[in-house]
Amino acid sequence: MATESYYRKDLRAFTYLGQNLYAPWLDALISPLDLMRFDGTFSASTLLSRNNVDLGLDLDGDGMNERADVVVSGTVEGYETLVNDLGSFSNTARLRYDISGTIRLSTGESRNFTETLREWRAPELGSLRQSIDSNVAGITHSDHLEARGLTVNGIAAGILAPRDLMTNLADADSDTTLPGQAALASDGANYIVVSNRMTPSGPQRILQILDQAGQAKGDPELIAVTDIWGSPSVAWNGANYLLVTWGGSVVGMQGQLVSRDGSVGLGKLLASDGYNRAIASGGDKWLVVYARTAIEGSLFGRFIDSAGNPSNEFTVATGVANATPPALAFNGHDFMVVWVSRSTPTDPSTSNIYATRVSPDGAFRDAVPFSITTAAEAQWWPQVACGLPNCLVTWVDRRNYPGQSYNYSPGPGDIYGVFVSQGGEVQSGPPDVGGIPIALGLTANAGHPALAYSGSDYLAAWSSGAFVNSPGGPTGVYAARISPEGVVTTRTGGVPVSGEPEAATIYVYPALAASSSGVLAVWLKNRESAGASKSIAGTVVWPRVSR
Repeated sequence: MATESYYRKDLRAFTYLGQNLYAPWLDALISPLDLMRFDGTFSASTLLSRNNVDLGLDLDGDGMNERADVVVSGTVEGYETLVNDLGSFSNTARLRYDISGTIRLSTGESRNFTETLREWRAPELGSLRQSIDSNVAGITHSDHLEARGLTVNGIAAGILAPRDLMTNLADADSDTTLPGQAALASDGANYIVVSNRMTPSGPQRILQILDQAGQAKGDPELIAVTDIWGSPSVAWNGANYLLVTWGGSVVGMQGQLVSRDGSVGLGKLLASDGYNRAIASGGDKWLVVYARTAIEGSLFGRFIDSAGNPSNEFTVATGVANATPPALAFNGHDFMVVWVSRSTPTDPSTSNIYATRVSPDGAFRDAVPFSITTAAEAQWWPQVACGLPNCLVTWVDRRNYPGQSYNYSPGPGDIYGVFVSQGGEVQSGPPDVGGIPIALGLTANAGHPALAYSGSDYLAAWSSGAFVNSPGGPTGVYAARISPEGVVTTRTGGVPVSGEPEAATIYVYPALAASSSGVLAVWLKNRESAGASKSIAGTVVWPRVSR
C-alpha cells in the first residue's frame, strides 16, 4: 500500500509531521520532529525529549494503552557526493538521528528500544537515501530506502511510478500473443503507443498519443481490422509516423501514415505474407525489413517514402532463423540490419547474430554480412540503437548456460552487447568471446529485450516473466543504463522499472522510445485470473542528472 509522508518547512526548521496511514508506535512518539533546524542548533542540542507518551496501542491485551519515553538527537555527519540510479548529487548532507527510549507496559514491565536513522539530503531536492537500524527488546531490523524518481522545480530524474496506459485489451489468459507487444515511438516531444485489442465485436487496434510525462493527450484512436496476426511496429521520420501491421492473409502486411496528433491514413500493401518486421527511419524515408511465410530463411526489405509509397521489394539476407524478429536502426549514414542465423537450422544452440548495412538509396555497404556474436550456445533476440558515432547491439546470450533446455524462449540467459561503428567495425572484443555483460544471471524466461538511445546514454530493458513468488525471480521489467563508452552505470541486475507484478500476472514484451527529455518504457500486463483483462502499462525513465 502506498503511503504519503507530510513535512513543513518554515524559517525555523524542516519538520516531519507524520504519515497519511495510521501511525506506527514510533511515528506516534516522534512526530512532529525537526529533521533540520536552520538556527545552528541542529547538531548542538536534543531535537526531542518526551516522557509518558500514550502510544495508542494495547500491546499486552489488557485493555490499556502502553506509554513510552523517547529522546531524539541529530547531527550532520558530513557532506559528500551521492551517486545512485538518479545521477550524481554534490554537497549532499549526511544526517544522523539517534532515537532511544523505553516502552512501559501497563503490567509494569518495560522494553528498551533504539533506532539509528541516516538520511542523505541533496540541495534543493531533499531526501534521496535513508538507512535505518533498529533494536526493540533485543530484536534487530534494518531497512535501506533509495529514491526511485523525482520531479522538483523542473528537475526530473529516475523512474516515475508506473500506471496503466491502455486497458481492456483482451480477456485474461496465458496467451501473451493476444494482444502481444505494443508498438512505441516518439516524435521527440511526444510518444505514440499502438496495441492490438480483442473485443466481442472483433479485433481492433488502439492508438494513443502521450506527452513527455506519459500522460494521454486526447482520446485514443480505434482502428477496426478483419484479423490480427502479430504485433504492430511504428517509427517517426520527422513529419509523420509509419505504422506497420499484419492483418492475416486477408489484408497482409500494410503500412499506414499516422500524423503527429494520431490521425491514421489509408493502408498500403507491403507484403501479403510478411511477418517479424522491423522498421526505422533515415532522413525522410523508412526502411521496413521483414520475413515471409512463403519464403522461409530470408529477410526482405522495402523503402517507404514520405508519402507512404513503398519501393520494390529486395532481399536483405538469407540463411536467417525467422523464429526471432530482426532489429533495425539508422546510424546517421546507413541502416543497420541485425538478425539471427543458425549454423544448424534445427539446433537452437547454434544461433548467432549477424548484421549488414544498407544505404538510404538501397546499396549494401558490406559484401557479406558481418558477425556480431558467435559465442558458444545461443544468442538471439537482438536489439539495436544508434547514437554517434556508434550503434549498440544487444541480445539475450546463453554462453553461460551450456546444456540447459531450449524448450522455452528466450531465457534463461544474460544480456550482452557490442558497439558497431558507422564503418561496420565490431568493437568490444572478437565475436566468438567478446561482448559487454549488461545483466547477468537472468532466469525465469528472462528476455524479450528492448533498447533505446536517450541522447546521452543507452537504456536496455528486459522482462523476467515468472509469476510473483515462483522460482526464478526477480519478476517484472528491469532496465540498465550503458554509457557511450560501454560502462553499465546501473546496479548489478538492473533497476526495477515496473515494480512487482500483480498476482496471477506476468509482465512481458517491454518496448522503449526516447524523447528529448527521457525514455518511455511500456510493457504488457498479461493477467491470467478469470474475469480480469490485460493492459499496457508504462513509466517514464528520465535521464541521469548531475547536480
